[in-house]
Amino acid sequence: MLLPGRAAVPASFAGEMQQTQDVYLEVAVNGEEVPFIVHFQATGARLSATGADLARIGVAIGKLGIAASAQVQLDAIAGARYRYDRTHQRVDLTLPDNARQPYMVDSRQLSPSMPATSGRGLVLNYDAFAQNQTGNRFALWMEQRYFDPAGVFSNTGIAYLDAASRHYLRYDTSWSRSNPDTLSTFQWGDAITSSLAWSRSIRFAGFQWRSNFALRPDLVTFPLPVLTGSALVPSSLDLYVNNMQHFNVQVPSGPFVVNEVPGITGGGNATLITRNALGQTVTLSMPIYIDTQMLAKGLSSYSMEVGFLRRDYGIASFDYDPHLAGSGSWRQGLSDALTVEAHGEATDHLFNAGAGALVRLGADGVVNGAIGFSAGRLAGTQLSVGYQWLEPHYAIDAQSIRTFGHYGDLAARDGAPVPTHTDRLTVSLPFFGNQNFALSYIGSKLPQVQASRIVSLTYGLSLRHSLSVNLSAYRDIYQHASRGVFLNVSLGLDDHVSLNAVVGSQGGRAYNNLQAFRPVDYAGGWGWGLQTGQFNQMGFHQAQLQYLGNAGQLTGIVQNYAGHTTASFDALGSIVLMDGDVQFSRRIYDGFALVSTNGVAGVPVLHENRLLGHTDDSGHLLVPDLNSYQANRIAIDTSALPVDMRIDTTAMVVVPQVQSGVLGRFTITRYAAASILLHDEAGKPIPAGTRVHHVESGSDTIVGYDGLTFVNELQASNHLQLDGVAWHCTVTFPYKPPTDHALPLIGPLVCRREAMRP
Repeated sequence: MLLPGRAAVPASFAGEMQQTQDVYLEVAVNGEEVPFIVHFQATGARLSATGADLARIGVAIGKLGIAASAQVQLDAIAGARYRYDRTHQRVDLTLPDNARQPYMVDSRQLSPSMPATSGRGLVLNYDAFAQNQTGNRFALWMEQRYFDPAGVFSNTGIAYLDAASRHYLRYDTSWSRSNPDTLSTFQWGDAITSSLAWSRSIRFAGFQWRSNFALRPDLVTFPLPVLTGSALVPSSLDLYVNNMQHFNVQVPSGPFVVNEVPGITGGGNATLITRNALGQTVTLSMPIYIDTQMLAKGLSSYSMEVGFLRRDYGIASFDYDPHLAGSGSWRQGLSDALTVEAHGEATDHLFNAGAGALVRLGADGVVNGAIGFSAGRLAGTQLSVGYQWLEPHYAIDAQSIRTFGHYGDLAARDGAPVPTHTDRLTVSLPFFGNQNFALSYIGSKLPQVQASRIVSLTYGLSLRHSLSVNLSAYRDIYQHASRGVFLNVSLGLDDHVSLNAVVGSQGGRAYNNLQAFRPVDYAGGWGWGLQTGQFNQMGFHQAQLQYLGNAGQLTGIVQNYAGHTTASFDALGSIVLMDGDVQFSRRIYDGFALVSTNGVAGVPVLHENRLLGHTDDSGHLLVPDLNSYQANRIAIDTSALPVDMRIDTTAMVVVPQVQSGVLGRFTITRYAAASILLHDEAGKPIPAGTRVHHVESGSDTIVGYDGLTFVNELQASNHLQLDGVAWHCTVTFPYKPPTDHALPLIGPLVCRREAMRP
């Protein structure tokens, strides 16, 4: 019996059609060719594939609940249609958008980065200050820093060397190690405890383990707006944020997701415009809100420390509380709209713990709240609530913290009581494009201390030609004598010169100040500043001259206040011991690189195509201002090197570890080479193609036209063995590098041929 609409086929052939076969097909998804062959299983006209192969061609197997190892029939995918062309071994597949993987435009997909490295060396940062006020005063601040691949040891302090006081005051001593793979840092020694917006930090000495997002500068830690759309055909996609273009990319057909950093904080409006090859456009606009205080979904930060609280910092070198103390903080992004946090502290007769959350209200800002409890000698409760809303045309920032009972923390246990209340409110209203009005209120009350409640108003106006005007006033509601009003006018001139004038009154006393200054350029050179003014009928005048060079910064200041004149001098810089050399440098704050050219002096060194200087007599140049854990391109300019110099590479990318230096070695060697002219005993050139063996280096070459050959790695005495057709000969000659760096011509040398023995 035949089924309607079907032709009769032999039973054997029909059986073969129902057998499952492995086939490898070209694939087009929604009319767009897939650039690789895909494995399917064919049972008659029906096709199936594994979830992994379907994912390769853009099927959203995660959304559809398909396992990577599962075998899936194509016609079992809801909304899918396909045509299997056996003759051309091809399948045309049509998928709905909800079954396709969206094309991602995602700044949070971390690009592969080079591992950070560290050399081994010492850094001595210094700031020497001398002044002639009431007897000569001299102080020297120093940081001794040792670094190697295992970590960084640092010690800071200041030495007072004047006649009135001769002593050394230690600040901080610590050893730290960071791990970019786990985004964590371990630190032993002096440190600062972790804190949240509603808790306080305190200095201590001990052990700290903390997350460190700075180890991955390309990591975006806050939630980003997710913008979605779909393109019928391959199109150009533009993103505009607050009417300013942010980027332009090409997207394939189908759904896409934009998860990019739009370059704003707070609220705004995002517009996506897709444009295909025919000029057809589709525009999609939506509000967005970004708050950098929050953590992206699934991201967490933490800090844990145990040690002894530091006392009289900046007064005593070694003064620690004898009781062990510990603290910890933790934050977690549960979703892009909810970040939770917790904090705890404990020491002798004190325990403190609290929890809080930040909640994003769509595009209407972020509200935060926290509650904390303390027990022991200081028992009480703390409540905190706040709200922030940032928009292009206004901003609101409010925070209030209240304590009840005798709430305390580690700082209070050490003698710094917690304020009974702290309030902050700021309202900013930009208008007319170049004007801004801001109202702020700050209130604070410490136990047994009069409360402080300060209200301030600020009006700012920006005009053309770098002219700005700022009017501000403040007053303490409870202390009427604490008030002031100021008018500030700033003007930027050519050659980076700025003028600044301030007139006003503070506490009922008149104040005026006129200043002209030119800061030092980053590349180095001279800077200066002039200042004159009066406060409460007491005049003051100041002149400053500054010089910045590759070896450091020098500043000289002459001041006159109420008829008394003083002069001071400051020297700021670094000394680096690395690669067996001593380098004088500008102040080194973070990472740096020491460029080595193997002893070749005068080689130009460039950082990101900017000329930094030339290598010194030892073949070194120090690059003092690199960002740790970021790729920095260092290059050398070899155009002026002699022709007999050999260079392995002219550019490299260096990634220093935090507060460490890397050695960027450019291998520059001198050719010990010459062109050798070879003749036979009759004075004729040795035939071209004759094999030449240099005995000293073991290298082989051949004779070129006119008996010329080129030999490298020459020694003081050299032997060449030549092998021709049924003959050989030997040549001996000396070599001395020429003083003019030219490649010399040696010869003609006579090679007396001898017949080879059979």
